[in-house]
Amino acid sequence: MLAGDRVEEYTRRSLSQEIRVHRSVTLVGIACLLAASLVAQAPCAPRRAGSGYLALTGVTLWSGTGAPARTGMTVLIRGERIAAVFADGAEPLPDSTEVHSWRGKYVIPGLIDTHVHLATDPSGEDVRARAERRLCRALLGGVTTVRDMAGDVRALASLERDALVGDIAAPDIYYAALWAGPSFFSDPRTALASRGIPSGSAPWMLSVDSTTDLRQAVLEARGTGATALKLYWALTPDQVAAITAEAHRQHVPVWAHAAMEDVLPLQTVNAGVDVVSHAGLLLRQLGAPGYAALAKDSTGPARGRFNTPQFDSLMAAMRLHGTIYEPTLFVYHAETPKLYRFTAEITRRAHQLGVPIVAGTDSIGSGDEGPWQLPDLQEELELLVRDAGLSPADALVAATRTAAQAVSASDQLGTIEAGKLANLVVLDRDPLKDIANTAAVREVIKRGAVYPGGPVTLSPP
Repeated sequence: MLAGDRVEEYTRRSLSQEIRVHRSVTLVGIACLLAASLVAQAPCAPRRAGSGYLALTGVTLWSGTGAPARTGMTVLIRGERIAAVFADGAEPLPDSTEVHSWRGKYVIPGLIDTHVHLATDPSGEDVRARAERRLCRALLGGVTTVRDMAGDVRALASLERDALVGDIAAPDIYYAALWAGPSFFSDPRTALASRGIPSGSAPWMLSVDSTTDLRQAVLEARGTGATALKLYWALTPDQVAAITAEAHRQHVPVWAHAAMEDVLPLQTVNAGVDVVSHAGLLLRQLGAPGYAALAKDSTGPARGRFNTPQFDSLMAAMRLHGTIYEPTLFVYHAETPKLYRFTAEITRRAHQLGVPIVAGTDSIGSGDEGPWQLPDLQEELELLVRDAGLSPADALVAATRTAAQAVSASDQLGTIEAGKLANLVVLDRDPLKDIANTAAVREVIKRGAVYPGGPVTLSPP
């Protein structure tokens, strides 16, 4: 081989080696990036319960049943369900039980946000990717169930199914079919939630008037998979009563705005609806002039303002009918600060008079890309305690046992008892001492599937 040929051959081989090395480095780099991406996504990867046993041991257990918190407890799970609850060592663990030793940690039932909106606009704001991010963040923050208060049930049914079987990391979803009077259907949200169908004619977004066949309409609403009807606006007292009677005849719960354009809260309650929403709408018991004056009052005292015969009669009716009250303080605090102190005070009075309260946000949390963050329900719980006079235990009941009643699932959710779904949250700190400790989520178990708590996920190794 001539000298020039040797140089050319050397150059060719060196270049070939360089290309191979470069390729190798590039592939390693890509692999590392993919691995990092997978690690970042791992908390939201769907998980399912195993077929064997899982035991949480050494925990302080607040079961939500009304019993006091107990230390040194074991919760035994098999598949999706709670198999047994007993003091540590009181019963032998089955062979091959996976043990999570959580001595010094606290266990509560999975939290329930009783007012979210996931699919008002599935083709825009609520595209599937955003909805899944919101749901995963809620789950990692301890929320194992949500009640969606009206949207496109075609999207909601898909999300509900995938959450139920573990195809996505998400709380279980219960949702409503919305009914309102014809004038409400000029609202553009109704078109977004029933796109492809004439406005007001979809069984999950239905315009109701005197010609509506209520029996058939309830049947069709049931056919959408909705848990309940939601009565929203522009109905009359007689219509609310008639719809509620027919829905209950077909064993369908009714969830409603506490007041509507021509319907006062007391009329809504006396119609027999199961759950009423929004503290600000309870204030409409004052009538239009009284409410307008209150809304303008930015300086008058709030404490004790609703300790009146007018509101005491409303609360008495709610107790009589077993009406569940969902104040949604979070959204008032965020959007109407001048009205907020009155919404907190009417909620305080309802609690004092024994009205059952549930925790809902009219939100859920961010669906934007970015780091994990707490679900909005954590703030709702803090507002209920700080501003509405609930104790931490009362607030937990509002987000567990009573919330399970609101979605008609008390036999499955809301407390930690043998036979119920294994929906639990492991906390680093005691929520009964400070309700803000519900944010200290170490681990979430939803239908027996184990997820890391959000703060743990974000902590450095």
